[in-house]
Amino acid sequence: MKLHFYGAAAGVTGSHTVLDAGDIRVGVDAGLFQGRDSDRNRGGFGHDPRSLGALILTHAHVDHSGRIPLLVKEGFSGEVYSTPATEDLCEIMLKDSAYLMKEEADRESRHPDQRNGEPRPPLYTDEDVSYALRRFKPVDYYKVQDIGGASARFLDAGHIIGSAMVELSVGGRRLLFTGDMGRRGAPFLRDPDRVEEADWLVIESTYGNRDHGDMADRGKRLMEVILETIDRGGNVVIPAFAVGRTQEIIYELNHYAERGRLEGVKTFVDSPMAISATEIYSRHPEYFDEETLRLLSSGDNPLDFPGIEYVRSREESKAINDMKDAHIIISASGMCTGGRVVHHLAQNIGRRESTVLFIGYQAEGTTGRMLLDGAKKIRMMNRDWNVRARVEYLDAFSAHVGRTGLLNWLRSFKEFPRQVFINHGEPEASRSFAEAIRSEFDAEVVVPQAGGKYDLK
Repeated sequence: MKLHFYGAAAGVTGSHTVLDAGDIRVGVDAGLFQGRDSDRNRGGFGHDPRSLGALILTHAHVDHSGRIPLLVKEGFSGEVYSTPATEDLCEIMLKDSAYLMKEEADRESRHPDQRNGEPRPPLYTDEDVSYALRRFKPVDYYKVQDIGGASARFLDAGHIIGSAMVELSVGGRRLLFTGDMGRRGAPFLRDPDRVEEADWLVIESTYGNRDHGDMADRGKRLMEVILETIDRGGNVVIPAFAVGRTQEIIYELNHYAERGRLEGVKTFVDSPMAISATEIYSRHPEYFDEETLRLLSSGDNPLDFPGIEYVRSREESKAINDMKDAHIIISASGMCTGGRVVHHLAQNIGRRESTVLFIGYQAEGTTGRMLLDGAKKIRMMNRDWNVRARVEYLDAFSAHVGRTGLLNWLRSFKEFPRQVFINHGEPEASRSFAEAIRSEFDAEVVVPQAGGKYDLK
């Protein structure tokens, strides 16, 4: 058997791996490349999608799911297996992705003088998304699913609602993909499942070389940034992923708003996709941890509080920018690569009294990464903007487990996997994590290269 790494190898985005077991070829994830690697989305998958017997999807974030419509468009005709919540989320996220692609293509056609080369059509359309969604087949956690010559089982990854590790069994051997793993003690979700046995392991390394801030203090630090900004008369713009991060910010703000700490300060959730995702969270309590279930049973909805407004229409979104009173805006996209947050940045990036607050990973080449790296000027909406706003980063909101958490999770194995493959990380993070595993577990560790093919020993 061989593993082929076609994405998220020597990088964080574009997750796509294929297990070639001779009689069956199974794909795991088919995500969009983002940031500096985004042009790779137009370079094909590196293999013939028609050869895949099935696709297993770990979770709905577009760097894992965003090329599924393209995979189907290029000939994949098998089933897409995911958890029920992942299927629900993909319906809104993939449609949003198609919309943003169309918007970008329209923008390029309107500004031919600012374009290099011929205009490029969207990777896929809303119709392509609808066709791809028909291939989805939901599978609950822990249920063994036959996929023709192999079987798959989803375990709880604790990253976002419905996120899963994938255990593939072929010929009595087990290959485990962690997908993106969440942190213990995060709001809403149960902690990631512990695993005791696997013959081979593919593990993420987004934060393989560092840890996060203390989760217990993140609400306090969030409020400090907000209140300091409000005192200056500025606005707080929080670029946030619509699924997972937005809901966690609302959860933390809820605690303070219900105690009057945000009295008179409006909080706008300006992202139709985030609103839809929040509704999906509300209708899938079976994924929640005990603390969240207790809150709900007591009548306290952690996704609602005095002063919060969910904004769907463009008119409502534009009206936010006419507000004179200081306010909070939570909007997508999380890396500032498109969406409504770009317009709110345009209104605030030049204001010294305002704050742009990042709470999630920013891929290299994205506007968000440039701002975090201290850029004094950024390009958005076909023009340059001077950066005068305060730029802050709270890493305690990351939905990815850090280095210490990853190593603690690995210590649960009673018999350590014979081979470990480290993907989904920038080169420095993956290499550092690989050395830590070799040192502690004396294991054979591989850091795959993009397009690399490896024998499972």
